[in-house]
Amino acid sequence: MPSCLKKSLIVGTLLASAAVGLPGVATATTVAPVDLGTLPGDQYSSVTAINAGGTMVGDSYPRDARLRYHPVKWDRQGRISALPTLGGELGDAVAVNDAGVAVGWAYDANDDVRAVRWAPDGSVSALPWAGPSDAAVISRTGVVAGGGIGPQGTRVSIRWSETGVATRLAALPGGGQTTVTGITGDGALISGNAWDSAGNQHAVRWTATGAITDLSPGNPGASAVAINDFGVIAGTVTEAGWAVPVAWQRDGRQVRLGWPAPPASASPRAINRVGVVVGSGYVDFAENRAVRWTARGTTVLESARRSEALALNASGTAVGNVEGVAARWAADGTETILGTLPGGEYSWATGIAPDGTIVGQSDLENGWHAVYWPAS
Repeated sequence: MPSCLKKSLIVGTLLASAAVGLPGVATATTVAPVDLGTLPGDQYSSVTAINAGGTMVGDSYPRDARLRYHPVKWDRQGRISALPTLGGELGDAVAVNDAGVAVGWAYDANDDVRAVRWAPDGSVSALPWAGPSDAAVISRTGVVAGGGIGPQGTRVSIRWSETGVATRLAALPGGGQTTVTGITGDGALISGNAWDSAGNQHAVRWTATGAITDLSPGNPGASAVAINDFGVIAGTVTEAGWAVPVAWQRDGRQVRLGWPAPPASASPRAINRVGVVVGSGYVDFAENRAVRWTARGTTVLESARRSEALALNASGTAVGNVEGVAARWAADGTETILGTLPGGEYSWATGIAPDGTIVGQSDLENGWHAVYWPAS
C-alpha cells in the first residue's frame, strides 16, 4: 500500500471521543454569491451538487411548482442548460461525479418516475428497474445507488453497476424499507439505513453484491448519514432518546464522537476522505452550533449563534450557515460569513468543491435561486 494512502487511511480511522475545543475566529469578510439563475419562464432554482471540474447540477421550476421540477446543469462559468427527461415534464439531477456524469430521476412519457443517468453531453438514459425508481448517489467510477418500489410496494435500495446492471440491496431479516445515503469513490461500499421487523431504524452498509451489514444491531434508532472513500461512516446512535454522534470504521467498529452526554445531542452531516466529520450539536431549545470532529478532538465552529455545518472538502474547509446566512469555516476554524443575493435576507451553503468553490441557495425579492461562491 502506498505510504500516502496508508497515512490517509490511518487518519480516517482515528476519530475518537474528545473534549469540546475552542471555536473558530470570526472574520468581518462578506462574499457576495453569483446568481445561477433559472431556465426561461421559471422563478426558482436549486443546486444539489458540484464536481471537481466545477459542473453543477440541480433543478429549476416555476412559481406554481406543483412538482414541475426541470433538471438542469451549470458549467463552471455558471451557464445554465436544461437536461432532458424521458418524455415527461418532471425531473431532478441530484448528484454528479468528476467525469461529469449526473444522476437523479425523470418522468417518462407515461408519467412514471425512473432513475436516470445523464452523460457529460447531456444525453439521458433510464436505469433498469421494474417499477418507480430514483438515483441518489454516484461514485467516481460511475456506480449508481438509489431506491425503488419493490414487488410488495416497499421502498427498496438498488445498486446499478457502471454498465447499468441493477442489484437489489438486501434488507434486514424480517425487515422491509431501506434507503441509501452514500457511496465510496470506487463504488464498492454503500451506506444507508434499514428498518427491522419491529419498525426500528438501523445504520447499515452494503457491499457490491448487495450483502448487508447491520452496524447498530444493539441500538435501534441509529442512522448512517455519509460514507468516505475508505468506508468510514458518520452517523448517530440513540441514547436515552437523544442522537449521539458516532463513526463506524471499515471493520464495523463504532467510535463515539466527542459531544456532551445526553440530554445534549449532535448530528453529523458529512465526512471527508481523511475522516473529518462536520455537522451540528444541540445546546438549547431550537439552538444548534456548527461542529467539526477530527482525530485531534471536537471543535465548535460557531459558539455564539445558531449554526450548522453541512459539507466539507478534502482540505477540511466546511460550509453551512449561521443564523440563516451561508458561512464558511477554514481548516483552522476561521469563519467567513458569505453573503446573499441583492435584496436577499437568507442563504445556505450546501456543497463545496475540492478547489473551494461553494454552492447553495439565496433568496431574492421574488423567490429562491441557486448560487455559487467562486473559490478564493
